[in-house]
Amino acid sequence: MIRIKRIVNSLYQSNSYIIQCEEYDWVWLIDVGDTEQIQEWLNSHNLRLKGVLLTHTHYDHIYGLNEINLLFPNLIIYTSPEGRESLYDEKWNFSRYHHTPFKYEGCNVAELYDDDKIELWPDIIMKVFKTPGHDWSCLSYIVGKMLFTGDSYIPGTKTVTFFPKSNKIEAERSLLKIMNIPGVGIIYPGHGKPVPISKIDLFKQ
Repeated sequence: MIRIKRIVNSLYQSNSYIIQCEEYDWVWLIDVGDTEQIQEWLNSHNLRLKGVLLTHTHYDHIYGLNEINLLFPNLIIYTSPEGRESLYDEKWNFSRYHHTPFKYEGCNVAELYDDDKIELWPDIIMKVFKTPGHDWSCLSYIVGKMLFTGDSYIPGTKTVTFFPKSNKIEAERSLLKIMNIPGVGIIYPGHGKPVPISKIDLFKQ
């Protein structure tokens, strides 16, 4: 059985999600903010972190990466090719505007593309969707009926597209793509609470 632990980070209340399968002693993380909360939870459950899946590479979703990489040196960081570029560029990840310049210090980065699949645990597959618009690096992920959309889609909120690497037309295409992913039961956004798909009014998006 898959369980999701939501962590609300201190910076802009961005979400990090720990994805756990009860049968195994490793977990996966979507986006990284406050590493203290993550480490505390993992230690209390005697679990190890195998990999980090980034929804996009804006600073509020990646600022804990260097710390988490030191804690778990064998993990893999997954992002899009554009995300890889932004991890090492304080301009594109916007950290320079937070007065905390950030560049990822590791080289354990793997690139993901549209329709890629990742085996999280034996016979449990996560599918990758390229969903740019909010940022050029955006990816969404689905495992089971759980869809992680980052900032590509936050229910009840219009997608922000005024950043240098945003694109309004791409954001509209990505939203349509997200809305047509089959089998979704609940949306886990980059900010705010998870929302069951049954409670989302698609006509208001």
